[in-house]
Amino acid sequence: MKFVICLTILACLGASTLACNPHENNKPTCSASNVNEPIRNFWDPTGYWICESADGNAEMVHCPEAQLFDSEQGDCVWWDEWEWVDPCPED
Repeated sequence: MKFVICLTILACLGASTLACNPHENNKPTCSASNVNEPIRNFWDPTGYWICESADGNAEMVHCPEAQLFDSEQGDCVWWDEWEWVDPCPED
């Protein structure tokens, strides 16, 4: 029984840590799972976050002029092709 309670508490803590917060810029903590993976900046669509190493800091990379970052494509697209998407969609 204690194991189930501990597991439930850990699951709740993990869920709150991974919860999407649209009031933050979404700058990631770099880890092996997100190296060289473009990550949406919630505050600035003109670029994205990138981690060059698992133990480094995420850096902001700006898209070329007249382009915005599309998180669904994981790349910069022309401004007239870009569409705003809620950073924390409800499931």
